[in-house]
Amino acid sequence: MLFCKGRSKTGPLRPALGRRLGKLLIPLFSAWLSIVPVSVGAEDFGDQSLGWTRAQEEAVAGYLKRRMQAKGQILNDVWIEYWLAERAERLRQASTAPLGNLSVVLIDDHSFNAFALPGNVMGFHLGLWETAHTEAEFVSVLAHELAHLNLRHFNRLMENNRQQTWLALSGALLGIALIGVDPELGGAAFTSSQAGALQQSLAFSRSMETEADRFASQVLKDVGYDPSAGAAVFQRLQQQISFQPGLSDFWQTHPLPASRVARLDQADAPEGESPEHHYPALRWYLNQRFMPEDDFAERPSVYSEIEAKAGTPLPASLIAKADPNLPFGWILWQNGRANADIQQERLTELTRLFPDFDPAWYELARRTAPEGSENSDRCQRALGYLSRVNGTYIEVLEMKRRLTALCEPQREPEATALWLWHKGEENRAMNLLRRAVENPQSASQVARLRQLLTQFEEQRALLPRG
Repeated sequence: MLFCKGRSKTGPLRPALGRRLGKLLIPLFSAWLSIVPVSVGAEDFGDQSLGWTRAQEEAVAGYLKRRMQAKGQILNDVWIEYWLAERAERLRQASTAPLGNLSVVLIDDHSFNAFALPGNVMGFHLGLWETAHTEAEFVSVLAHELAHLNLRHFNRLMENNRQQTWLALSGALLGIALIGVDPELGGAAFTSSQAGALQQSLAFSRSMETEADRFASQVLKDVGYDPSAGAAVFQRLQQQISFQPGLSDFWQTHPLPASRVARLDQADAPEGESPEHHYPALRWYLNQRFMPEDDFAERPSVYSEIEAKAGTPLPASLIAKADPNLPFGWILWQNGRANADIQQERLTELTRLFPDFDPAWYELARRTAPEGSENSDRCQRALGYLSRVNGTYIEVLEMKRRLTALCEPQREPEATALWLWHKGEENRAMNLLRRAVENPQSASQVARLRQLLTQFEEQRALLPRG
């Protein structure tokens, strides 16, 4: 689960954090180990695998995301996060298997990979966007990860591992965990005898991958995507990778790309139009913001075709699909080409048409927010826009922190504490709140501070403890 490369910037694992990670991760190890030899495919985790309540699941999900935030492994972008969450939720609702709330993150890694974790957390590497040329191809990977959670694969791994030695599991886990912090120490801890003890559970993982492919294909078809699109992803992957000479089948827990291509290629396509119209714009945007040196995504042709004749409000051809992503991408495309006031009007129109579209509210706030304290009205309007954002985004929390310090200083401690908490700096957040409680500006502020502090304490109390 630790995605850092080489030596950690934060130094050795603190004992308390190490124990907490061990308690969370030891039962997960047999699935997680499958990512070590080959950076392909997904991990075999499942939902409610430890008998957690829904509140405990959400607490674990929040904890895992904060740890990845603290290590700088997550890329924060409101539009990308919203898009991933919306696609994941669409697939979750289409599935017949019950599943709690999902959390989706974008991982700062150029390799082709994705993963799922207990607490219904899914992560997608930057490199996946380069390999997946269409929305159906990308969502096929998302559906595969969701299938691991739907099918409760982690539950079954636990059943499969009851005959294994927990000492071997914990020792091997320690080795892999330490690799993220100190490669030499991690390599010493992970012995061949411990690896041998896990061979049976790793073999079990391969059948789960095949089952997840089949489950995902049906969900994709039900939602309207072409389930055979995943075959194209693995065809490209087959061309990109070469397996290590002498690498045993014991390590290759995921089916080889060629076999997955053959299986996925046989899936029947759904009737009707696949929702592909805005993906090139989103992919181009991500390419320009996070991977400009790779230049893998072409400029969206749909924008170029309407660029010269577009006016205010939004062109009808962009809103005809009833999908806010397409006109939003066009508005971003027009940056530097259109007057700032016109752009503001377009965003305002977009929020009127799609009032639950978080990226437009954030972009409105970003354009409205003053740089200094000279314009209180603009500051308040920007905060008003941010209040319409439904999801939790680091970019939104950071802007709220800055703006409350400018025009609502009495609420600045709460805004800063929330930002620190979700960045993974929990101790700083809680200490800030405790200090603010000791020196309140009003009785109402004390109540708000104590409520937030209690919320943080309850989240910590819900985590498994060693």
